[in-house]
Amino acid sequence: MKASRVISSCIEIVLPRSCVLCGSPMLLASSPLAAGPATSWPLCPACSEGFRPWAGDRCASCGLPLISELGLCMRCRGVERAFDSAYPLYSYEGRARELMAAYKKTRRRSLAPFIAERFADAIRRRWPERTIVPVPPRPGKARLLGWDQVEEVARRLEALGFPVARPLERGRSAEQKRLGRWERGDNARKAYALRAGASSPELPLLVDDVETTCATLDACSLALKAGGARSVAALVFAAD
Repeated sequence: MKASRVISSCIEIVLPRSCVLCGSPMLLASSPLAAGPATSWPLCPACSEGFRPWAGDRCASCGLPLISELGLCMRCRGVERAFDSAYPLYSYEGRARELMAAYKKTRRRSLAPFIAERFADAIRRRWPERTIVPVPPRPGKARLLGWDQVEEVARRLEALGFPVARPLERGRSAEQKRLGRWERGDNARKAYALRAGASSPELPLLVDDVETTCATLDACSLALKAGGARSVAALVFAAD
């Protein structure tokens, strides 16, 4: 066993890592002294297994659960979407909201493998033939923060063997979360475009962290279809 791994294991025993969601102490999966199941991310096994994708009927467009509607939810009826389908794994509440807050606001990059694994499971089941396209960040965001949360997940997926392309770029525009629901569409359409000289995969799968109004997915899909995409699907971790 390498010395660094021994030191890491000793630190985990003396100062055990706590689960991001429930706060219970836990050991790394790499620790040879871990008792019972352990994880390689800062979530205890119980919290890791507590994430359950929505079951039942979903909107054929945005992927939100259908309550009394058929085919399309109320917000998608009469609306023309640039993407062909979207699939959020979870509702943006409870565990999913807390996890996203920890990942994005407090920069817990160690959560990226968990998010990537959840995406990977869905991609293998639903879109094995598609090429992953991460939604790009605002200009300068990665430089300012030192990382980009969506790109971090895309790199994990690439390491797992999934094809990833990065033909999109985002120009300068207002921050989406500071705008009202109906202002986001115009803002997003002005923001996203293909990189100079880039073309889109024929079957791209957009990946993003949170879906609110679908404005970002729409704008990215318009750019991808202008660049040669035949159809665009989208996968997001959670939808509000």
